[in-house]
Amino acid sequence: MVWETPYFSYAVRELPRGCQLCVRGEKLVLFTTGACPRDCFYCPLSPWRREDVVYANERPVKSVDDIIEEANLQGAKGAGVTGGDPMARLNRTVEYIKALKEAFGEDFHVHLYTTGALATKKNLEKLYNAGLDEIRFHPDLFNPGSKLFEIEIENIKNAFDFDWDVGGEIPSVPGQFERMKWYAEFLDKLGAKFLNVNELEFSETNLRNLLDRGYRPISDESSAIKGSLELGLKLLEWGEENTSLSYHLCTAKLKDAVQLRNRLKRMAKNVARPYMEVTEDGTLRFGIAEYEDLDELYDLLVNEAEVPAEWLHINREKGRIEMPEDVAVELAEAVEGDVRFFIVEEYPTFDRIEVERIPLP
Repeated sequence: MVWETPYFSYAVRELPRGCQLCVRGEKLVLFTTGACPRDCFYCPLSPWRREDVVYANERPVKSVDDIIEEANLQGAKGAGVTGGDPMARLNRTVEYIKALKEAFGEDFHVHLYTTGALATKKNLEKLYNAGLDEIRFHPDLFNPGSKLFEIEIENIKNAFDFDWDVGGEIPSVPGQFERMKWYAEFLDKLGAKFLNVNELEFSETNLRNLLDRGYRPISDESSAIKGSLELGLKLLEWGEENTSLSYHLCTAKLKDAVQLRNRLKRMAKNVARPYMEVTEDGTLRFGIAEYEDLDELYDLLVNEAEVPAEWLHINREKGRIEMPEDVAVELAEAVEGDVRFFIVEEYPTFDRIEVERIPLP
């Protein structure tokens, strides 16, 4: 039967190991390249991620040490290797998988997404020897007449020569039920373990392509595509009766309200300074003071306002002094002049995106 998970998603049988860790926020998102042999009309990648760049979560990666540091800050128990197509930069991807396994041990679970276009037996062997635990194939399913699709389908068969978990991962594209069924049957006959289905969503980069094809959002407040969730559920119901695969329908709500939130909470506990409050959403909330001369302001707060120095932190990169929220509220009422006080809330991620700023009178 199709069952609803505690994470606003739907499943048939058991969730893949990679998904079990991901929904709990325990997977590092390792983006090894934006390079890809395909150009799917529904690809959600931002323009800057379509380049040959590397990110560990939101952190730009310059060395393996950056990846290890990000995994430590998150308290990650595994990594999801994605792109682009990570196999487009195979040596780099293999190096990173080996480094993660060496740093965190064999129990650190690594899964990888790939088109299959480059999944020759030789290339797959390199991934397997690096320690990859799970591989997920996303062939050009909705363009079945292409030569590349034929190559991908043949390459997927190579993955079953290795002792790892093999599955598929595809978007739920309205109007494509027969193609999705075909892929499920194909995987099942090969002995795959699972098929993951993602609710299709609009993004800044795929919006025009999707609108031109007649797809519409379910509401003005949502990026999810009308009919995608229902089609995914239909596939799960069919798959439960007709295949032995496990299925997971990953919803837009899961990604936004659960997976990201859980990852932020794990990271916030590790990066929060003593004066920061970790909110229910995993953001950091604290007070700040802005002034053109931070050293002068710091001296005023410590020596005249008698604020304990351990409550204050000069953040020169952002041009502010950070402090507990209640201290900022009290100082805003007492300090005169051009000093500006705010309550801010920001993500605990590398880019520290500010999500709210409240000026104090």
